[in-house]
Formats: sequence, structure tokens, C-alpha cells
Amino acid sequence: MNLDECDRIFQKATNSTSEAEFLYIIDPLFKHYKILSLEYGRGSIFWRARAIENEPYSNLSEMDYPPPHLAKVGRLNETGSPCFYIAAKKETALAEVNSKEGQLIQLAGFRILKEETLHLAVIGEYSNVQKNGYMHFAGRDPDLTISKLINSAPRAEALRTIYIDKFFSHILADPSAAGNNYLFSRALTQSIYSRNSSKALAFPSVKDKGGFNIGVMPKESDKVFHNASCIIVRVGKPRQFGLLEFEVIRSAKYLDASNNFVWDDSTSPETIGIYGLTKEEHAAALSNQNDPNNLLNLLHNKRN
Repeated sequence: MNLDECDRIFQKATNSTSEAEFLYIIDPLFKHYKILSLEYGRGSIFWRARAIENEPYSNLSEMDYPPPHLAKVGRLNETGSPCFYIAAKKETALAEVNSKEGQLIQLAGFRILKEETLHLAVIGEYSNVQKNGYMHFAGRDPDLTISKLINSAPRAEALRTIYIDKFFSHILADPSAAGNNYLFSRALTQSIYSRNSSKALAFPSVKDKGGFNIGVMPKESDKVFHNASCIIVRVGKPRQFGLLEFEVIRSAKYLDASNNFVWDDSTSPETIGIYGLTKEEHAAALSNQNDPNNLLNLLHNKRN
């Protein structure tokens, strides 16, 4: 399959009118495309955002994925089949909910449990590795695995892989996808899952250039993640080039026995509370409290 043949498949697929037709058309692409997969362990905090309409959301359940009877069709999910959508950065989560100047947004942060790993497929990274030597999402290319995969293939094959990956990335992050109820992105998601043991899918953000989102199957999110932070921010003035300003005005210090957020009003509003740390993490966090990068180092050093 050459690039011209890829073009014809891309065109036919985006002109299809049903999920079955789309899947049939793109099927040959997978014979020439290896799905990137990662085993992601404890480390960074991932974020979910909700605009506050009246009062802050008091319970963790309000910041989690919706129950099936309230789940609307989405970029990766069917109606009645919820998906746990999280963003790799706070800024990406804020952009995804179309936050406006002066608006109050509640952000819940989630971490992978110490004993768990998340198996996720990653779309849209082949060209990043080709150009920069690392994945934007993970900030690395473990053992140069992807670089070696690209470099060891004949140039025509490597370009084809990158081209197909760009097409899949476009389908998942198409800003106009809502116009057909996310028909193509939902179909592609299921096709990827059917070929891979992943329980989650990482893909480029639609609203935040360079950002990444993850969609996680609900049962897997229940098993793998725990809430580690919750903050309320006020969105600042919009700036050029996608820069998003915000200030933290309130932070939770822990969850009570009923999973209600217990807010900390005794510290600086700019302080972001992190809870659910392991004994070792807590000791490390206290070891050098004056270092502004202490917590950052702690989180990233704990990545798998």
C-alpha cells in the first residue's frame, strides 16, 4: 500500500455514512499499522474539569464519569456507555470544557494506584517521535522502541505508518466530529480496542494544541485510579497563542468517609493539596518542603 492508496482510503472512509462502512474501509490500514501501547504506572496527576454553575461539587461522584442513564454520546463512547475522560494537564482539561474569563471551574485530579498499571493505546505520536525523538504524551520513548521501529523500516513503510497514524489522530481529534455524533471517532476507538488489550486510549486534545486526553473504560478507571486532588480555579483573561491563565482559589485537603471533599481554608489559595500519598511519598514530600519542584520531582520519579 503506497501513500496514494492511503489517500483513497482516507477519502472513502470520511465519506462513509455508517459505522459498518467506515470500519470496512479502514480495515486494510491496520495491516500496515502497529498500534502503540504503553503500560503506565503511578506518577503524574490527570485532571477532569467541570464548570461550577451555583455551588462547588461536594462529592467525588460528581467529578467522576456519569452513570449510564446520564451518559451522552461522546468522542469515544456510545449513548448509555460512559467513558472516564481525563487530561494530562490542568490547562488541557480547562480548554476542553471551553472555560471563559471569570468562570469558576472545579478540577479533580486522579493518580494511578501504586500497585496498578494502566494499559493504554496511544494515537498520534509516530510523527512526534520521528521529529523529536520522544512522545509528547509520555515525554519519552522507552528504550528508543518507537524510534527503532521507524528507523528499521524501509522509508516508504515508515512514512506509511506515520501517515496512517496522522489520519487516525485526525479522526479522534476532529473538531467537527460532533456534527455526525462522533460516528468515525467512536468506530475507530472500538476498532483499536478490538485489536489490542488496552483499556484506555490517549489522543491529541481537540481544544489545546499539544495537549493530550485519555478516555478510560469505566471499570478500568474504578480499578486503576484514585482521587488525589481537587481544586477550584478562576479563569483569567484569554491570551494570544492559546495561553490560558487561571488562579487557584480553593483546594481540598482530603476526602471524608463518604467521598465528600473537605476543603482547606487555612492555607494560601494558591496551594494545591495532594492527598492519598503512600507513606514513602509523604516522607519524600516533607523532606524538602522549601523546594518548589519537590512535588513535581516526586510525581515524575514515580512513573513507570
